[in-house]
Amino acid sequence: MFTIMVAVAMVIAGRLAYWQLLRHDDLNKLAGDLRERTITEYARRGDILTADGILLATDIYSYEVAAHPNLITNPKEQAQVLAPILGVSEAELVTKLSSKENTVMLTLSAPASAGRELTALRNAGKIGAIDFVAKPNRRYPGGSLAAQIIGFTSASRVGAYGLEQYYDEILRGRDGKIRAESDALGDETLPFDLPQGSPAIDGSTIVLTLNSAVQNIAERELQKGLTDFGAKSGQIIILEPSSGKILALASYPAPDLNTFATTKMDQFANPAVSLPYEPGSVFKVVTLAAGLDSGKITPGIVMNDPGSVVIGGRRFYNSDRRGYGDVTLTTAMEKSLNVIAAKIALATGPKTFYQYLHDFGFGALSNVDLAGEIPGTVKNPGDGIWYESDLGTNSFGQGIATTPLQMTNALAVVANGGNLMRPYIVDRIIYPDGSVEVRQPRVIRRVLKTETAKEVVEILSHSIAKESTNKASLPGYKIAGKTGTAQIPIPGGYDPKWTIASFGGFLPADNPQYVILVKIDRPSKSPWGSQVASPVFASVAQQLAQLTGLPPDDVRTAQK
Repeated sequence: MFTIMVAVAMVIAGRLAYWQLLRHDDLNKLAGDLRERTITEYARRGDILTADGILLATDIYSYEVAAHPNLITNPKEQAQVLAPILGVSEAELVTKLSSKENTVMLTLSAPASAGRELTALRNAGKIGAIDFVAKPNRRYPGGSLAAQIIGFTSASRVGAYGLEQYYDEILRGRDGKIRAESDALGDETLPFDLPQGSPAIDGSTIVLTLNSAVQNIAERELQKGLTDFGAKSGQIIILEPSSGKILALASYPAPDLNTFATTKMDQFANPAVSLPYEPGSVFKVVTLAAGLDSGKITPGIVMNDPGSVVIGGRRFYNSDRRGYGDVTLTTAMEKSLNVIAAKIALATGPKTFYQYLHDFGFGALSNVDLAGEIPGTVKNPGDGIWYESDLGTNSFGQGIATTPLQMTNALAVVANGGNLMRPYIVDRIIYPDGSVEVRQPRVIRRVLKTETAKEVVEILSHSIAKESTNKASLPGYKIAGKTGTAQIPIPGGYDPKWTIASFGGFLPADNPQYVILVKIDRPSKSPWGSQVASPVFASVAQQLAQLTGLPPDDVRTAQK
């Protein structure tokens, strides 16, 4: 008996030594896993607001609810209680609560009211071993309003496209961790001997330069213009030339941001900054400005248009194949003469001409605070792909790739007296601690002399007044601008049928407050910018003037 007792004691001692010494760490971890929990406390993503306080993006809360089946002895009873609160079937809950897993997710999206009800049930002892944590979900109250500007936040709460991507780190904040210890029933306690983890830090709120009413005008008139002229896509940009603030940026088609999961991703790309196009005759404003500012031509010069001009062995014609003889710069802009534009570029010279193109911002990022911006393409003398004939095509906006925003910002150089501004769309950032960072306008460089900008404005405003076919005129206001009818490049040349119709202008001409670019892709009822884009410009400009209380020219000058 003694020998048997000693043997048993030795076996017990050996097993105790095994569990206490060899398996100590494993058992300690297992015990910790059973009683300790780390729960994510989600940070609230910052709101996105328009300048006039309209909410474009915000977080609403739902609950993630998880259970620990190994601690639940009455799965059917708990399922009956939880089903109506979570919106999950009782049968599904019974299956999950009877699982052999340590932790199972019951639902990722219980309604906001569930938190209060689950807390009451736990306090009443009717449920146990149930974790629930509030989780924010991104919502976009405007639906498709400013969709490509905003972008969206994925299910993993990472920003994609637009502002959500560009300002993702600022908007997202930092999730926190809550450490808790449960009792034998799985109910949570927060013991004194455990740190409670790190608190969540909510994201910052960003306030845009966009005005919701102006954005609505741009989107509404763009859609109307596309319908009226049989086109399927286009953009309208409204810029404040003195500061570079983007007041509206409309693109169509535009997706509903709340249905991003079922929408093709390419619809979220912002064509105003990520889709290059050949601008056509709107670009003649840049050619004119370069010639005047370099001193190679003068405002009063008379130039001869024989109907064609040869540059680099290639002959260039006007769009109507006519020659207009001796013409002023005003007539050249009014008739949109390719021959005169080419002659201006030729007089300016390749080196100087392309320096001005780069000074205007073409071929480089504008550094606007939107994701997905591309620099466009400008060929340069000596780069191996430039030919002398490119000087002719580039002078009237062909053979050069730009974005709508770059083109609008270049027009703003003329409108504001010669400065290239950095365009921006976020006016201020409100940080979680209440501090506010206000964004300031930034001059990138001076491009034109002030007197040159005034000369270009004068020529453009007179050409619009004289152009009988142009529908951009706005009663009571003198405007300056230029039409564009651009061919669309295809392999081997240009599309024989489709064009991009555009009009870029600003008002009032003597003190520009707004630069507006209208771009209509592939209109089917007319190919011409003067017939398609110009009336859309006039409608947008008229509503903008009414909305902002911009006085007509005679009233404004009388007030001075």
